[in-house]
Amino acid sequence: MKPFTMHAVLKYRQQLEDVARQRLYQAMEVEARLQEALLQIKEELSELYNNLQKDKEQGTTVDRLILFDHRIELVQEQAEHRQNELIKQQVQVANKRQQLVKASKDRKIMEKLREQQNAAYAHYLEKKETSMLDEIAVLSYARKQGEVKASVPTPVTQKPTWSQRK
Repeated sequence: MKPFTMHAVLKYRQQLEDVARQRLYQAMEVEARLQEALLQIKEELSELYNNLQKDKEQGTTVDRLILFDHRIELVQEQAEHRQNELIKQQVQVANKRQQLVKASKDRKIMEKLREQQNAAYAHYLEKKETSMLDEIAVLSYARKQGEVKASVPTPVTQKPTWSQRK
């Protein structure tokens, strides 16, 4: 009996793996965008510190220093917010990576199962073929033995004539 074909199951497992791979790439893209945004915020913060330092050296008003201070606090809050988002996204990327690994392992397990089924079926067919060949050999031997017996002359008895049969 032919085993259940694993083609549909393997195709489904491959689709699951592809979806997991796509989700991982999407999560990695979001992570990269967040890292870029965080880098820009840090650059802005650095520029603000440099401008504040220049203004202090050149002499500026207290109001302008207060504005710089407020802007720096705002940018620092944005940086902290982006950093928290980045950490959350990194956790998601790790989860998506684990899902991809699991989907890949599941697909490989199903492939091994298919190979084992195919090997078992091939072994079954080989045994069946061997038994059929053995049966053919036995029948051929028996037929040859029957021909040998038929070729040995048997004592011929006279056939009764019509008149003797009655």
